Amino acid sequence: MTKFFVKKPYFVLVTVIIVLVIGFVSLGEMQTDLLPKMELPYMAVITTEVGASPEKVESDVVKPMESTLGTINGVEKLTSTSANNYGMLMLEFAEDTNMEAALVRVSKALNSLDLPEGCGTPNIMEISADMMATMYASVSYEGKDIKELSSFTEQTVKPYLERQDGVASVSANGLIQDHVEIRLNEKKIDRMNDKILGQTNDKLLEASDKIEEAKASLKKSKEQLKKQEKTLSSKQEETNTKLAEAQTKLAEALSQKAAYEAELNSLKASQSALKAEKKAYKDAGLEKTYKTMNNTFKSLNATMGEAAKQMGITIPSSVKEAIQHPKQFEAFVSWMEQMGYGEQFSKLTIDSLKQMYKAVEVRLPQIDTELSNLQVKLRYRKRLLIN
Repeated sequence: MTKFFVKKPYFVLVTVIIVLVIGFVSLGEMQTDLLPKMELPYMAVITTEVGASPEKVESDVVKPMESTLGTINGVEKLTSTSANNYGMLMLEFAEDTNMEAALVRVSKALNSLDLPEGCGTPNIMEISADMMATMYASVSYEGKDIKELSSFTEQTVKPYLERQDGVASVSANGLIQDHVEIRLNEKKIDRMNDKILGQTNDKLLEASDKIEEAKASLKKSKEQLKKQEKTLSSKQEETNTKLAEAQTKLAEALSQKAAYEAELNSLKASQSALKAEKKAYKDAGLEKTYKTMNNTFKSLNATMGEAAKQMGITIPSSVKEAIQHPKQFEAFVSWMEQMGYGEQFSKLTIDSLKQMYKAVEVRLPQIDTELSNLQVKLRYRKRLLIN
């Protein structure tokens, strides 16, 4: 081999030149990259459930998603985290997995998942190298404590680094911040809740008893009114019969007077019936029960209004509002039953409130108006008889 190169020096020279040219060309085309593009086989799925505890999030969100996403092709490891108001699942795929295809499979699986009401739409987040910091720097300052060092880092170092060319964002970790911790006395809160619940239970029981009494009294009043109507009809028939006999016997001069007397008797009978009906309503205590119900609704709004709003429940401010919004009232009754007041509200229906409202707000004013009109008619008929 040595003799060959010695005998052919031009061949060696050409070979060396070719090697050098190839080296220079390769060196010129070579590119350096400190952070090459990498595709990490990780994916995170985050789902919210506002107002839910970690236990509820785990049962409503995390477990159904684990059973659905754990069967996706390519998933090697699945970890979950349950916290207040949200749950997160971390999916680890095989290294040679096509993450775009994996994203499509995960989206299809989530679309077929039926989550409870109140849960937000699951958000899918791909984990990439761009999400990690490219440089970490520590900050120290001789003579400053941890609070002063935190303030110096936040006010001086961080703004300085953010102004540098090529810096996209700067985040500081490990800073100390002052906090105020407020601890509530659970025993006092429990005692206050017991007092409020006790007062509410007493008022609800009292209102329920009064409603039952009012229903019984109203039923009795209706029965009495029916009896009085029968008696009145029989009396009217007797009066008409007597008037018919009197008309055959009396002269034409007395016929008009007899008609006035008959009308006067009818007016008096109507007046008696109306007074009896009004007395039955008053004896039944409908007005008092009606006012008690309105006061109970106002008291519930004052004591439990905020809690009801947070649960999306509207407590009616009056019997009239409860009748006008039956669906809201039914939702309110169901909520009170869930709160443990089923016995107080189980018999409270829209029909019973309508009956009470019609009796107090409609029928009683009508009775007063009709009695006033009858009084005027009676005076007028009496004057005609006297004349």
